[in-house]
Amino acid sequence: MPDYRRRATKEAMSLRFDFHGVLLGEGGAEARLVAEINELQNRLGSAHEELSARRRAGELPFLDWVHDREGLALVKDLAEEVRQYAKTLVVVGAGGTALAAQTLVRAAPPGSVRVLFADSIDPDLLGPLLDQLDLTTTVFNVISKSGETPETLAQFLVIRDLLLRHLGGVDYTRHLVVTTDADQGALRQIVHDEGFRSVPIPPGVSDRFAALSPASFFPAAVAGIRVDEVIAGAVWMDTRCQDPDVWHNPALLLAASLYLAHTGHALQHVLFLPFCRQLEPLAQWSSELLVEAVQKSRGNSSVYPPVTWFPHSQRAADPYLMAQLLLERPNDTVAILLSAADHGRELSIAAAYQDLEAVGYLGSKGLGQMLEQSERALEALLRRHGRWHILARWPAVNPFTLGQWVHALEVTTLYLAHLFQVELWAQPAADACRRLLYGALGRKGFEAQGDEVASLVAVRRKEWVL
Repeated sequence: MPDYRRRATKEAMSLRFDFHGVLLGEGGAEARLVAEINELQNRLGSAHEELSARRRAGELPFLDWVHDREGLALVKDLAEEVRQYAKTLVVVGAGGTALAAQTLVRAAPPGSVRVLFADSIDPDLLGPLLDQLDLTTTVFNVISKSGETPETLAQFLVIRDLLLRHLGGVDYTRHLVVTTDADQGALRQIVHDEGFRSVPIPPGVSDRFAALSPASFFPAAVAGIRVDEVIAGAVWMDTRCQDPDVWHNPALLLAASLYLAHTGHALQHVLFLPFCRQLEPLAQWSSELLVEAVQKSRGNSSVYPPVTWFPHSQRAADPYLMAQLLLERPNDTVAILLSAADHGRELSIAAAYQDLEAVGYLGSKGLGQMLEQSERALEALLRRHGRWHILARWPAVNPFTLGQWVHALEVTTLYLAHLFQVELWAQPAADACRRLLYGALGRKGFEAQGDEVASLVAVRRKEWVL
């Protein structure tokens, strides 16, 4: 394990944000954005001071849970206990909390325990996943911050019944670990009643900002990920983001660039493009964090700094599709390229067919090297056409760099919420949809919403249904 107490080690493994793609103008001159950022300095300073004041007041506990050594010890002890008898951990949950867990687990090397994610109520997905499991060596980690997420509760009821039928009422409880609010919610009541082991989510830690909390650290620790290194990375990035000067604070400069891109340059979309399989869930988490926290109405006007999410399967595999997506459309997108110098392994390309020019030049290179050059080619194309892009350079994808990115994006999101003047925690559209779902499913107290669903989706003119 590297000694991340040494500054030289931290510097060598620092995540770097390269803003040349938004700050460099034609002929090597400064782009207009440089002056715009300088003009925004007062508001940026206010955003930084507000964040600092709220942290001192204890209003943003999700930024500081990494310093809770006692809470972390409890998570690690429970994870080690599960590792003694489980061969598979299935993380059950939907939305931000479950995605935050995937961010750490899927973007790090696998451990001795296989970790799967049941993040959909589609029976054609959940059914085959359950069918393949040896329940005697499987533990299910049910995650819901509120303890009342209908999709997660439905999955829990299916899984609980399955365990009861196959393992009996005595043994089944050791195959369930519930991660939920420390004090309230239906799942917390069930934990008290049934005696399930539990990972409490502290007050003030929401699902979207749970990537550096027990909700993510428990499955990560079960998977064998060095959680202490994740925390060390987050603390290191926190140190780098303490400077109120935008030109020395990566999160503040990222927030300023995205804010001005939208408000001053009509760039409506932010597109995360990971050039590494391990970074794909991290890119998805990043886009959803920005969407859910910032994209919402404000007063009488709608403020939309939208984030467009690009499908996993077409991430690093097809740079030509990315080029088509970004260039053969209006200039309305900021691309954030996630690039890793070290992919964890390399596969050499054998030198052969030297007489065939279209083949021979590939020899003696590596697939990781080729992937890196694909990113550089796309970056050069974007720069040639003056398309805005920011490059996040990862020296390697490991727990330390993961912690850096997560903390940087959380702080960036807080800055953006201040700049756009939106209520960070409000999710009016999501809440409205949830109430309609309650009504459609017949939950008591939501009868009016059930009637509304039935009325709004009723077929009125059969000739319009072909």
